[in-house]
Amino acid sequence: MILETISGLGAVKTAFDMTKALQNIHDTVAHDRAVIDLQKEILAAQQAQATLVETVSHLEKEITALKAWDADKKRYELTELRPGVLAYALKKGMEAGEPKHYLCASCYNAGQKSFLAKENWPPRCDVLVCHDCGSYYYLSGQSSQNHQSIKPKPYRGP
Repeated sequence: MILETISGLGAVKTAFDMTKALQNIHDTVAHDRAVIDLQKEILAAQQAQATLVETVSHLEKEITALKAWDADKKRYELTELRPGVLAYALKKGMEAGEPKHYLCASCYNAGQKSFLAKENWPPRCDVLVCHDCGSYYYLSGQSSQNHQSIKPKPYRGP
């Protein structure tokens, strides 16, 4: 009977050890799952940080461009080239070696520096054209049916 008791105690001890091992396995699995979840959260935080860094960089570039445009636009004044035709021209003394030119008023007011190109449209029309927004202004001559096919196509909207 003592032998059976010792044998029974050995079986109980083995069962207890197995239960403890199973508990350790469960704790290890739970630990590993927690580590994996933590790694996912860290990765998500790193991705969010990278997105924020990219956004900040983009905004800093935009601010730099806006400051440059703000400084540059102070060099121009609104000028009436002929009745009803307005454009921005360089102020006297602000040429900085640049030739005389005009900026599209529509683009200027939208924060874009777009040069007006002088073109000759048949028959005998001098026209200032903004190829960025598609605006055009007759300096001399009048609109003609032929002009429908040569009107500029804008690169971007007004």
